[in-house]
Amino acid sequence: MAVLDTPPETDFDDIVRIASEVCGAPISLVSLIDTERQWFKAKVGDLDLAETPREVAFCAHAIMGRDLMVVPDATADARFADNPYVKVDDGIRFYAGAPLLTAEGAALGTLCVVDHSPHKLNLDQMKGLRALAKQVTELLELRRLVVTEQLDAKPAPRAVDLAYLTEARIRELRGIADARNIAITLGFTDAATVHADPAKLSRALDYVIFGALKLAPAGGRVAVRVLGTPVPTIEIGHAGGSIKPEWQVDLEGRREADEPVPRAVADILRAHGATVMDTSAIVGSPDVRFELRFPPH
Repeated sequence: MAVLDTPPETDFDDIVRIASEVCGAPISLVSLIDTERQWFKAKVGDLDLAETPREVAFCAHAIMGRDLMVVPDATADARFADNPYVKVDDGIRFYAGAPLLTAEGAALGTLCVVDHSPHKLNLDQMKGLRALAKQVTELLELRRLVVTEQLDAKPAPRAVDLAYLTEARIRELRGIADARNIAITLGFTDAATVHADPAKLSRALDYVIFGALKLAPAGGRVAVRVLGTPVPTIEIGHAGGSIKPEWQVDLEGRREADEPVPRAVADILRAHGATVMDTSAIVGSPDVRFELRFPPH
């Protein structure tokens, strides 16, 4: 993945912020497990460390499973009661970590939340944390396309149903929407077929829709609509303010995105002939609507 010891990146920082908010926990981390250490790609909360030895890492236990590992009270758990980060005053009491699983099944680390007091998660919070962990893996895969120069590799594109791709991404994101009390809706009318590399386009669309979900206020709405005419189009509306995301500025040709992930998204959309157009009606309104338009198949 070529990610260890790299500087902080906005997208990963956003995810730990949302995980902390969703789970009501003061600390959240994207933790990647190396041979002898766990290293933090992103963190929020009162943690000054950049890494810890693997032998004392909660995440080293979490990656041995395929699902969320929850420790309600570490002092009452035989695996962790003697851990040096538990035994100190105001140490770790609660931990929940969702493994970061690649498509091949490799566990890279976790997205985790931590508290200094015993803690429990409800069903929506657990679903949200799982869904956010999948987003971390998606970001890592997008990032890899840039840093390992695989973005230009071009497997044979084929006819793809844009509504099917979009619906699949929204299904993956719904756990995050529910945990933040955001209504995410999808509407479509006629068939919208595009000539696409489905794996790459799916990742780019996931990033774009998740971006709207990040910006929308808790309790708000993200509305997605897929149109087939006059050209295949995805329309997205939310109330997250009018500052354009980096991928959109890049796709519009204004400047290259500063960080690898939005740059990869812009490049994927550009390779598919996509253009982006703002369709918001009221200047200065927090309501935003834009369209991604694709060449007809």
